[in-house]
Amino acid sequence: MRFGWVFNLDAELELALPSYNPKLSVLSQLAQYGGGSRALLGPEDIELGPETRATASLIGRAWCPTRRALAAFAAAGIEPEPHPSLAVLRRVNHRRFAHELGGGLPEQHYVDERGAVEALLARPGQWMLKRPLTLAGRGQLRAFRELSVKEWTWVDASLAHDGLIVEPLVLPTLELSQHGFVWPSGAYELGRACVQEVTPRGVFRGIRLAASELSADEARALRDSSERVALALTNAGYFGPFGVDAYRYERDGESGFCALGEINARYTMGFAVGFPRPAHELSLA
Repeated sequence: MRFGWVFNLDAELELALPSYNPKLSVLSQLAQYGGGSRALLGPEDIELGPETRATASLIGRAWCPTRRALAAFAAAGIEPEPHPSLAVLRRVNHRRFAHELGGGLPEQHYVDERGAVEALLARPGQWMLKRPLTLAGRGQLRAFRELSVKEWTWVDASLAHDGLIVEPLVLPTLELSQHGFVWPSGAYELGRACVQEVTPRGVFRGIRLAASELSADEARALRDSSERVALALTNAGYFGPFGVDAYRYERDGESGFCALGEINARYTMGFAVGFPRPAHELSLA
């Protein structure tokens, strides 16, 4: 198999807005941090460009098979591999899906009305507000009791569109991921736990296989959550690659471990490192 790839690393932004067109700031950020995605290319794979035209042996494969990715395949005259529907992609990448699986911190909430945000912010401590479909540290707001008019405008726009994830603000001390692949039959395969290097804003910088960083309990919890995610993805109608983000954190002088922070139902920057087989050997046909 030879794959013609579309590296639409801004897929979550497109899933959030059907009329999405990338801004120059987004394209610049993806160009800066997205080079690692090319590690997914097999020795005979290519990245599709505006001038690419049909080659009989090419199969279309995307970072995430959104509408724009499928349009790129059509423009190149190649057929995409089997893929989940847009509705399924949106559901399983939405942070509410992970939240309803028990993901996030113990006090994490999904909210869709202003009163719920006000009630949470009235509690002691600092909070992190996250839009449910975003990437690379975008769409987040740190909040402490009183918000400015500008911040409430951001909150109200978020609530009207897609809701918000609200959780306590903690200090991550070790960020991790587990990668897997789900076939249309429901069978799945998991890789090895990885350590992720990210900026304080959550922008990906690099990844390596975990060595002795995890305790036995943490490793077991991460694998258990990844298996639970694989089953949930299958039940939701998803098939293809996925990643589970997890992290160790500190809060008020105490340590904790979140074994299911987010679900990335797509390829990830760490897939080529953390999954036991190269992407070009995986077939959904």
